[in-house]
Formats: sequence, C-alpha cells, structure tokens
Amino acid sequence: MKNIYKVFISDWKRISKNVVAVVVVMGLIILPSLYAWFNILSNWDPYGEESTSRIKVAVASDDKGIVMDSLQFNMGDTIIEALESNTTIGWVFTDSTKDAIDGVYAGDYYAALVMPEDFSKKMVSFLTDSVTHPEIDYYTNQKKNAIAPKITDKAKTAVQQQVNSTFISTIAQTFVKAADGVDTSANQENMTSGQTVLDILLSKMQQLNTQLDSYDTILTALISVTDSASSAMNAAGQISPDMSKKIIAEQQKVDSLMKIASKGNILDSSVSSQLAAGLGQISQIMDSVINIYSKADGNIDSFASSISTAGVNLKDTKEMLGSLKTDLSSTIEKLNNIKNSGSYDMLLKVLGLDADSFGSFVASPVEIETEAIYPIATYGSAMSPFYTVLAIWVGGLILVAIIHVGVKPQKEHPDVKPYQAYFGRYITFFLIGQAQALLVTLGDLYYIGIQCVSPFKFWFAASVTSFVFTIFMYSLTVAMGNVGEALAVVIMVIQVAGAGGTFPIEVLPKVYQKIYEFLPFTHAMNAMRECVGGSYQLNYWKYLGYLCVYVIISLLIGLLFAIPCRKLNEKIEKSKHRSGVMI
Repeated sequence: MKNIYKVFISDWKRISKNVVAVVVVMGLIILPSLYAWFNILSNWDPYGEESTSRIKVAVASDDKGIVMDSLQFNMGDTIIEALESNTTIGWVFTDSTKDAIDGVYAGDYYAALVMPEDFSKKMVSFLTDSVTHPEIDYYTNQKKNAIAPKITDKAKTAVQQQVNSTFISTIAQTFVKAADGVDTSANQENMTSGQTVLDILLSKMQQLNTQLDSYDTILTALISVTDSASSAMNAAGQISPDMSKKIIAEQQKVDSLMKIASKGNILDSSVSSQLAAGLGQISQIMDSVINIYSKADGNIDSFASSISTAGVNLKDTKEMLGSLKTDLSSTIEKLNNIKNSGSYDMLLKVLGLDADSFGSFVASPVEIETEAIYPIATYGSAMSPFYTVLAIWVGGLILVAIIHVGVKPQKEHPDVKPYQAYFGRYITFFLIGQAQALLVTLGDLYYIGIQCVSPFKFWFAASVTSFVFTIFMYSLTVAMGNVGEALAVVIMVIQVAGAGGTFPIEVLPKVYQKIYEFLPFTHAMNAMRECVGGSYQLNYWKYLGYLCVYVIISLLIGLLFAIPCRKLNEKIEKSKHRSGVMI
C-alpha cells in the first residue's frame, strides 16, 4: 500500500511542477463536459413546435371545387385556410403547384403537398354510384436530411387528418343544421311544441296520406260520374231523370271535394326522395284534373272531352295513386318502427346537440387521454443520460491516450511491483475521471437545466460510471498498450450504435439485441434514466450493481491478462519506435 501511495504522490508532484501538464489536466477535465453539453443543447427540443415550425413545407392547390345545390364546395381552399393558422410546420403557400414541386427538387422545401384539380369532386364521390378516394400528392426531399422526412411525414399525416376531420365535420354540421331547419319550419307551421324531426316527418307523411285519400275519392267520384253519363248516353241517346239525379248527386260530391282540394297541398321537398317523383306526378295530374273540372263548370261532356284532350286517363291515374299510397303506407310504417326502437332515443340526443359540437364529435368521436408515466418535459432531458455516459467514456478514452499507463522505474520507488504500479497510477486516472463526472453532471443540472428528480443520485451514477469506464479502459491499455486503446474505441462505437441510447433496442439489428445486456453503456444509462424520469423500486441500484461487474473484469484484464502481454507489448513498442513516425 505504501508503494501505491508513493507512485500516486510522485505523479502529482511532477504534474504540479509542470505548467503544461496542469493545463493538460484541466483540459482533460473540461473537454468531455463540452461534448455532452453541446449535444444535449442541440437536441433539446427538435420535435417541438418552435423547432418544427422552421421546417418549410410547401402547400398548393389546383382544386377547381364543385357546386352542389347552389353551394360552392372547395376542399383545397378549406385545407389551406385551416393550415394558415397551424404553426406546427413552416407552411409555405405557393402561387402554383409547379413552384411547390420545383422548390422540393431545389431543396428550398423539405416537402410539398399538392391538391389535384378533381380533389373536391372525389371527396363527394360517395354520393354517386362510383366511389373514388381523393388523393393528395406528396413530394418529399429525402436527400436534404435524414430526419426531416420523418417530421414532414407527420405533417402529411396531420394534413390527412385535417382533411378527414374537416370533411366529416362539415357533413355532420350540415345534417344537424338541416334538422334544425325542419324543426324551424315545423314551428312556423304551428306544429305542436316538443315534436322531434321524426314526428314532423311522420305528420307530413300522414297529411300526404290524407290528401292522397282525398284524391282517390275525387277520382272515384269523377270516374263514376263520367261512366254513368257515358252509359246513359250510349243506352238512350239522352240521360233519364233518375240517372240525371244520380249524376247530379255524384257531381255535388265532386264539387265539395274540389273545394277541399283547392285549398292547397302539402307536397314539398321535405318528403322522402323515393316518393318525390310519384307524388310530384300525381300532384301535377290532379292539378290539371281540378283545373279542367273547374273550367267545365259542371258540364260532364265538356269535362270528359277536355280530360281526353289533355291525355289524362282517370282509371290509370287511380291505379298509380293506389300504388303510391302503398309505398307511402310502407314508409310510414318504417318510420313508426324507427320511432318505437331504442336507438331513436340516442338519435334524439345527437340531434339535440348544436351543429358545431356534433360536427366536432363525428370528426373525432374518440379522444385519447394520455397519462405520462415518468414524464420528461424535453427531448434534451430524455437524451441527457446517453450523452452524459458517452462523454464520460470519451473522457476516459482521452485519458489513456494522453497519460501514460506504464510506470517507469524511478529513484523514489525502485522496488515497485507491477500491481502496485497499476493501482498507483490508476488513482490519477480515477481522480481526473471523477472531476470529469462531477463537472458534466453539474453542467447538466445547473447550466443546461435538464429535468432530474434526484440530482444526487444522478451525480452518484455518473461517479460510478466514471470509475467503471476509467478502470476498464486503463486496464485494456495496461494489458495491450495501443491495441487496448483501439479496442476501447471499437467498444465505444458498438455501444453508441447498439446500447439503445437513441433508438429502442427492439428496432435495432438482432446482433445488437443479443449483446445489449452485456454493454456497460446499457446499465449506466438506465441508472441515470431512473434519476431523470423517476425511479421504480430498486432498479437504480440494480443497474449500478450490473455496472460494477465490469470492475472485476477490468481487474482481471489489468492484473492477470497483462502478464503474458508484456513481452508482446515491448516488441510492438520497439517496432513503433523504429518506424520513426509513430508515438
């Protein structure tokens, strides 16, 4: 133990007396911290709105829009209006689609979204027999940056969701507003308060059915009158007094019915489209019949002649009317079934919403409530364990590259044994490594301001990590010289790629998934993550325990494996020296 102490003291006496050596030691302490801090700051919040809003994505529309029932509909313009208030991405609204696409090729924009000229037309194709999915043309420059396309792809998805949400919301709002319109119309007609849309529709259907019954009665009476008059004339050449009385009686019924019918009808656009055509045709025919009868002024011969001239067949019209009444009765029955079903109560609640609320609900019926487990506010804080551990490894790597690991015989300790020289010189590596760890953690916590629920444990994890890393690389260099240094670099590269510092280990190649648990980085980062996001049970101490296993491996390498390597290292050093160009 005394010789170990002597080696350490003599090392620091020589360092303290050499200004250059002191400056070098200070540089060795500071440099790893800069490596960690710059990386954490550069990755502080790359996916936040403040950052992504600087990524330029062009938007252009050739959409010509469509006109539906005198309503102008242009989804391309609607999307652009919505994106103008969206600051997630740096949207650039170009004058033409050519400018947008050319800008992507030139590298002015990371991506471009273009709405084709038939975009709105395809949006409403579900109303036709030929449904066509509308498409937005998406152009992305994958050469410009490796990560940017991943961000712009999210922008593409956001636009797609915006389109779907806007379209569904518009349709839903229109539906509810139409229902409100029917309700308002009903109130204007002095309908009973508290009626639902279905009640109103059923009432109209019932009124239609009553009117059709009136038409049927009229047609029956007219057919009876005209047939009676025609039969009497054909039989006797003139109408008998009894037959005349009968015709007059029937005609009086017709006159009475005509007065009722002339009060107007309730045929309007609120009726089911399946009945509209038939109802419209019957209405026109009956209007003509009523008009002709009115002009005939009770003269059956004149009426029959005018009806024939107009091409109206009363019997065919009665058959058509019977078929229409059957369809109307079927519709009324279906509406009554709907009204009596349990689902109708839900529909009433939906229609009770205002248009904006209902449109918003239909556009996004399910909302996901996110409950973050171990929440971390910024990406930089989440990445700080990786960059801090990497900086500590880099610090240890610089140490073995700058400071000699071998102890040359000195006057003050000529009888120092190899293991004493090993521990004596390592104390210097340990202290500088601990200074590196302390500085980098203080900077992370108080200069960068990372999130950390347990600052002391964060520093302690960094301290243990530095101890493990420095003794591991020190042992490799003691045992294998420059080959050991090179091996430390290789191990670092493997760990940067395969320790799960940036990407989840599950998405990495299988070779990394197999060696993941055996890498020192893995356990050092996991211990620090417990301090940043929050600790679970004894995981923090478990990870540090795994990490300390490498201390045993390091001692075996530095004290035992180094013995057979000494002669080989001497030969390598002599060969390097003879080259005249290698250190």
